[in-house]
Amino acid sequence: MDPLHGSPHAVRPCPPIHPRGLRRHGWHPPHAAGPRPHRLRSGGRPADSDDLRMLYQAAVTQVDASIGRLLETLSETGHDDDTAVIVAGDHGEEFQEHGHLAHYPKLYDELITVPLIVDLPGSDARRIDQPVGLDALPPTIADCFGVAAPDVWTGESLLPTVRDGAAPAETPIVSVAVRGEEVTTQPIPRSLDDGDLLVSVRDERWIYIENTETGGIELYDRQRDPTQQDDMVAQQGDLAADAQQVYDRFGELAAEHAAMLSAAADADTTDDDAVDEELETRLAALGYK
Repeated sequence: MDPLHGSPHAVRPCPPIHPRGLRRHGWHPPHAAGPRPHRLRSGGRPADSDDLRMLYQAAVTQVDASIGRLLETLSETGHDDDTAVIVAGDHGEEFQEHGHLAHYPKLYDELITVPLIVDLPGSDARRIDQPVGLDALPPTIADCFGVAAPDVWTGESLLPTVRDGAAPAETPIVSVAVRGEEVTTQPIPRSLDDGDLLVSVRDERWIYIENTETGGIELYDRQRDPTQQDDMVAQQGDLAADAQQVYDRFGELAAEHAAMLSAAADADTTDDDAVDEELETRLAALGYK
């Protein structure tokens, strides 16, 4: 049989968070669409962030069960031994860790850290603690099919890690977001022309975040500040030597990535109207509109 590739997409954990069976447990969700947690009520009281976190976990559990049914079908049809399964999240969710609910364009851990599970037939189970970027997904999938990744792709295949336990490359991970005039601007900006470009660079210890339009920079040390509440740049006095080295090195990486994105946007001659129409259709199909 010729190789096949499928990409199921689960929307349910995104707001509005309404797991099935909600009313049976005393929850009364709003009828209007959109992330309006203040309208969600339990036992006659407005929901708080702990309630919403519990509902989010319930929605994730439902997605987990759906994935389980898909894996069971692969097993029942005899395809589990010749199917690679990759599960990844596209973003996390904020529960007021930095002042908001849902997933507005920010680059803190609660929104950037997502699960990544790769199951290859014949590979031993193992856990890799070192973080990797989602740009590893395209080359990993191409590697599964024995196809060479194009040079323009930035990620590295994770097949050596999954098959042999080889450590992934210790390269800082770069993430980006575009923010409108306000962090809550809707719809969320989709292109560099729609707002300020935010770039984050992170490794296992440090997180650097820069607004490339305003020049605003944040730096966090996960070892002593795992939830990114204490911006080291905002403190009075000079940075410690190790923090200054990270600040300088990650700043260079952020500038390089921003320049790459800007050059790619300038070189893009695609008809914007055609792209927007196609993008609108795809986003609507995924439940984002």
